[in-house]
Amino acid sequence: MVEVRLEGIRKRFGKTVAVDGINLTVEDGEFIVLLGPSGCGKTTTLRIIAGLEKPDEGRVLFGGRDVTRLPPRERNVSMVFQSYAVWPHMKVFDNIAFPLRIKGRPEEEIRRRVKWAAELLGIDDLLDRYPAQLSGGQRQRVAVARAIVVEPDVMLMDEPLSNLDAVLRIRMRSELKKLQRKIGVTTIYVTHDQLEAMTMGDRIAVMNKGRIMQVGSPEEVYDRPANTFVATFIGAPQMNLIKAVARSTGDGVVLDAGDFKLPAPQGLKVDDGAEVLVGVRPEHFTLQGREGIPAIRGILDFVERLGSDTILHVNTGNHIVVVKISGDYPAQVGDEVTVYPRLEKVRVFDASSGSLIG
Repeated sequence: MVEVRLEGIRKRFGKTVAVDGINLTVEDGEFIVLLGPSGCGKTTTLRIIAGLEKPDEGRVLFGGRDVTRLPPRERNVSMVFQSYAVWPHMKVFDNIAFPLRIKGRPEEEIRRRVKWAAELLGIDDLLDRYPAQLSGGQRQRVAVARAIVVEPDVMLMDEPLSNLDAVLRIRMRSELKKLQRKIGVTTIYVTHDQLEAMTMGDRIAVMNKGRIMQVGSPEEVYDRPANTFVATFIGAPQMNLIKAVARSTGDGVVLDAGDFKLPAPQGLKVDDGAEVLVGVRPEHFTLQGREGIPAIRGILDFVERLGSDTILHVNTGNHIVVVKISGDYPAQVGDEVTVYPRLEKVRVFDASSGSLIG
């Protein structure tokens, strides 16, 4: 278990910049998630940490030791891939034991460590089976057991749950997180799935176009996104971004969206007449009015009935405001509706740069 530090990492493939100046510190024993869309550089970053790719610039440090030019075998890392990558001609026991045998460990130690890893993953009754006799979830557990059996300093996971069905994926998320807490290994996990990131990560590094947009706890990146990319990538449905103009009044700053006005967050520093984007998550609206809370009125453009929740698309005239409410809502398309934002959850972004300003 070590601290992993990336300093100014850059990687190009021809004219394409895959990783563009990444700086990141992963604490000893931390579970951090690299989250972003396809092509954002998260897997390339993971491969650089593993030693499978060499950066064009920058350094990789494990526990303060520069490992940038070391091959994978000298880094004591284990990697779990999206494909299960288990040997079909080997039984489960031999699949798990394989990295230990490569290292020349005594057979008694191999049996002990394979038994330990298999019990942790709940596959100790499958050791005599071949991979073809296992389900997808069982094969993924074999891959994870093989990764932890060598007691790595760093565990790297590249979308390991993508090939599983939805129900099994949910169960494996909790199992992997509990396993990581139990063995305490520094873990870097790559995914494009925001639910995986939010439920598993101690912290999340949100990536886009080879850069890290924001690093923070799941609560931080959800509640105070650093920019509009993070705001819309985290959350489903994504955050409403409403064009508005900041107006200074005797009572403070008002955000004028044309169809409605909202008071600016307390302490917001913005020039009079500045163009901004007002961010409100769909779940941060209510149907109950309160004194001092401005109303947003419109016509229902579309209704998504999801059983436990209902998604309302409210057409205010110049904007479509998406609202998420709990339970069923008996309104129909074309009905008039009034919703009220939770003002303490309103976020304001600069319209040109997309950066959070309040």
